[in-house]
Amino acid sequence: MAIHKTEAFVLRTYSLAEADKICVFLTKDSGKVRGVAHGAKKMKSRFGSSLEPLTEVALTFYHKEGRDLISISTCEILHSYFRSAARDVQTAAAFSYMSEMLFEFMPDRESNERVYRLVSAALQAIEIEADLDSVLRYFETWLLRLAGFFPDSSECAVCGKPSESGETIFLTMDGSPRCLECSGGRGMILSPALRQVIEHITNSHPTALKSEPLRAAQAAQLSEINYQLIRHSLERDLRSRALLKQLVER
Repeated sequence: MAIHKTEAFVLRTYSLAEADKICVFLTKDSGKVRGVAHGAKKMKSRFGSSLEPLTEVALTFYHKEGRDLISISTCEILHSYFRSAARDVQTAAAFSYMSEMLFEFMPDRESNERVYRLVSAALQAIEIEADLDSVLRYFETWLLRLAGFFPDSSECAVCGKPSESGETIFLTMDGSPRCLECSGGRGMILSPALRQVIEHITNSHPTALKSEPLRAAQAAQLSEINYQLIRHSLERDLRSRALLKQLVER
């Protein structure tokens, strides 16, 4: 039985029997793993508040070959974002949305340190109170990109014509980019201004969004494009997104 030690973010937990929980982690070294935290539901649990969503922890676990679930030995808090999540209901909903996206997009036991760094960077930005909507657009865009679902708009997928910097690109529902001639002007619109926003996102740290948030109209456009790509990739809606959208539109 191998012993593993790694840093991890808690994605979600489920009740198991009277005293235990099944926990899902995004680990730095082993990707997404699921395990049993024995006694986690007890009043004086040794896990304390370490299993709150998107808490960064130092995780020690045992894994027996052939078993899906790991056995969690220790789970110690490295960085708690509880104060950020408890700031208001919209931020709490954003945490749920990010957790659900990671849960759905990340395959089991496939390490992806770039995604791990993305989560850390996005949470840092939320912690310093960068514009929440801008941070979520940053997170969506990068997660889609790292998962291989964000379009490369540098050329038309049909005719192969390179895209000019001032050219509008049209995206199909699966994110395939088309020039005006090949698209017939149909599809999701990537305007030159929005393409610049995306380029800025891919070349900056999300903490910069505190002083330079996205414009509301551009954030809304990017939100719709990103979510169409998310829906197409997963072939379903995310439950947490509906609540988040309701809160934003209040």
